[in-house]
Amino acid sequence: MSRRGVGLGVRQRPRIALGAVAVLLAGLAGCGIPGETDVRVDGRGPVADSAPADRPAAQPPGRTASGSEPEAFARNFLTAAAGEAGEAYKRVNEYIQPGERLKPKPDDKGDINVVRVDVDGGGIGVTQNKDGTSLVSVKVQQIGVLRANGSMGAPVQQETEYNFVVGAAPTDPGTGGGLWVLKPPPVLLMVDDALRDYYQENTIYFWNANGTSLVPDLRYLPRTVPVQRHATAVLDWLIGGPSEWLKSAVALPDGTSSVGNVPAPEEGGRLEINLAVKAGALEADLDLRKLFTQIVWSLRTNQLLDNELELKIQNQSRMVEVADDYRRDHPLYQLAGPAARYGVFAGRIYPLTNPGEPKPLPIPATENHDIVTAGLSRNGEDVAVALVTRDGDSFRLRTGSGPQAAGSLLTSAESYPDLGRPVWLKEAGVGGPVGLVVARGRLHTFTAGNPELAPVSFSGAELGVSAVSASLDGNRIAFVSGGRLYVAGIRPVDNGLNVEPPRQLATSLHSLSAVDWFGENLLVVAGLDGEDAKAINRINVDGALESQQIRYVSAAAVEALAADPSFLEARPLPLTYEANEVAFVSDTIVTRSQIAPGSGEPPANANSATASFYLY
Repeated sequence: MSRRGVGLGVRQRPRIALGAVAVLLAGLAGCGIPGETDVRVDGRGPVADSAPADRPAAQPPGRTASGSEPEAFARNFLTAAAGEAGEAYKRVNEYIQPGERLKPKPDDKGDINVVRVDVDGGGIGVTQNKDGTSLVSVKVQQIGVLRANGSMGAPVQQETEYNFVVGAAPTDPGTGGGLWVLKPPPVLLMVDDALRDYYQENTIYFWNANGTSLVPDLRYLPRTVPVQRHATAVLDWLIGGPSEWLKSAVALPDGTSSVGNVPAPEEGGRLEINLAVKAGALEADLDLRKLFTQIVWSLRTNQLLDNELELKIQNQSRMVEVADDYRRDHPLYQLAGPAARYGVFAGRIYPLTNPGEPKPLPIPATENHDIVTAGLSRNGEDVAVALVTRDGDSFRLRTGSGPQAAGSLLTSAESYPDLGRPVWLKEAGVGGPVGLVVARGRLHTFTAGNPELAPVSFSGAELGVSAVSASLDGNRIAFVSGGRLYVAGIRPVDNGLNVEPPRQLATSLHSLSAVDWFGENLLVVAGLDGEDAKAINRINVDGALESQQIRYVSAAAVEALAADPSFLEARPLPLTYEANEVAFVSDTIVTRSQIAPGSGEPPANANSATASFYLY
């Protein structure tokens, strides 16, 4: 059992060499709404890859590309659904012999079931039949349903294995005609690799329910969609509303529709968006600016928007701005400079160097003792602080806030047998900064002015919570419950926190122990892989794409993860994690040599940090 009451109890394994820690690189652009509008769109947002959609290999290989090799044919078949919505059945049926082809149901919208090949469970197996055909068995993990609007919905299928038969068509028993699917699986299937290879990630934005900040919403655009149609696709997504799990976000004004497709401008010309709305909508300047801000950020990776964006309502020009200038002046997130890293040595917090410039302590010197871990957050000039402090065999929470640093801290009257690392929501509640922490297997809220914990009630995965993390926008959380990963939309309210029904994400890891945000739409999660080796993986916020970050991080389970999702420097600051009360940054133990000069010295026996975290 760890110092915070979280343990996995897994058997020890021989040490495996650490894999190189992959780092997500992202550029940034940023902008903000003028103060007189009373709307906050804070901080910068990462710039995603905007490679041309019509680049080579934008679509999966055809039926005959694999020749007579059954396994290669099967792998190609499992990518055939990739592409523009509405044509998935046609593309898949090109692999299937006539008479066995899939037929959409009357209410079928062409949703594609996305699966991850379960390599640990057996992967793709091919068995030769006596009649010369081959039985293909695919062990899978259900990821979700790719909708026509580019969003990834929760899985609707439960199968963990699919079987289908491939071979030469009965009318062509030779190999010259290539292989066919003779008996197909009953649903549209696509492997996650196809999502990575043939789609482009796009983030669009919706206002939260309070109308105070924008909520990122991850979508996937087929690479076959011409660049000239990208803006039209994004506009259609915005009009259609947020993804299913982001019900706390708000769609465009009721009745909004587009007036034709978005015309492609001449090079360096103005991109024009033309909308129709119900009478009386968008009459206020504030509403118009909010809509413009939402659109200009949702088009931030659009290659054709390299100058001005014009917003028209019923063919009447209402706003014209240079897109880059507007985004610079209207930033997405409230960030005041690069993140700062801190470590706990012998119960005291010390600013750390390399990477990042060291920052002063955000707490009074008199409060810097008996600290186990902390959660720090910067909102403009204000800093919110939450300290987990040791009190004998139990723990208490200390909170406070103030300009640049917390002037004083309040201590919870109640002590707890376990407390996780606290996190702050960037989207402050009515009473100021709101925090989240796990205690006694449940999620609790607190505030900067009140460290007493209030349990959070919500449907699904409510008990057995072991870790929680908050997104940069403050409107989404990720948490671990029962060793599984969940995400949920949230909204601070007068009496606490509204949590939308959580969505479980599929991951190749099991027995999860920690999670944190690693970007706008990216998480890092710690657990055990298929060989029960400890690992940290990166995973998209919708569970669609996953890759390994670190394998075998220590002899003990990871108790906490801390990442810098703000990416304000030329490169993101590295991931930090804690295992067995030892803090690591990337694959290196955080030692006293990393303490910023002039910050004091811990006791001689405190050679390594027990916790490490960021302030951003």
